[in-house]
Amino acid sequence: MSLSKKILMASACSCLVASTVIASPFVFDTSSAQAQARKVRYIPPSNLDAPKVSGSGITRSAGCVDATCFIALIPDLQVDDRPAPLTISERPTVYLLVPKIKKGQARFTLNEVDDKLQKATRVYRTTYIFQNNVGVVALKLPDDAPALKLNKNYTWDVILTEDDFGFAETVRGSVRRIELRPKLLKQLESTVNPLEKAALLAQEGIWFESLQALIDAQKSSPKDMEAKKEWSELLKAVKLERAIDKPFLDCCKVKTQNPLGVNIKSY
Repeated sequence: MSLSKKILMASACSCLVASTVIASPFVFDTSSAQAQARKVRYIPPSNLDAPKVSGSGITRSAGCVDATCFIALIPDLQVDDRPAPLTISERPTVYLLVPKIKKGQARFTLNEVDDKLQKATRVYRTTYIFQNNVGVVALKLPDDAPALKLNKNYTWDVILTEDDFGFAETVRGSVRRIELRPKLLKQLESTVNPLEKAALLAQEGIWFESLQALIDAQKSSPKDMEAKKEWSELLKAVKLERAIDKPFLDCCKVKTQNPLGVNIKSY
């Protein structure tokens, strides 16, 4: 073989090696790339300032089978080692995945918890009339409900019953209202896109409004695949997969209110 041919072959081999080396950094795991592409990442609130108690946990699911799936759409946080899911609203909206109810009602009770997270006082109770298919419903606290106090923990429970079949299940959750940091407030005021708002809220651990923003995004643009994807990924992250493909339903007339508080020994 001539010297010129040997040089050409060596050059070709060098180019091949160089191409392989250059290309290798671009080979990456698809699932990792998808995770990085997510905008809405819920970061649970810090537990550094949470009181140390030995209370019961929060039950977001009353049990879930195909026919009767009743779930509160909240993170699965435990009261004894993490603070409550956060809201910035005086009267937040609680979202539930509910089964088909031909005729029934849901009794909502709100309790204010003391600083040690050991005792609670009922501050509000109301009943909603239910008649719906399977889907996600919103229980918005009415205007006559007391405003949540800043930096106070509350627990709530919903007892759902169906008149004809004796279906009765309960879910419980907690909530804590905080004040927005000035910087975050300014960011939210200058943001029109609900997905961007959801992302800003979720990274601050503000669960209720980040969930609301994602639902608003889907309702306003039903064909927006990005909004659907962010909704799916958020629910998967907090193990609420059963609600991903369920429709959003119009809900419920308020039947009665009972704002008078009574003492409850524990929750």
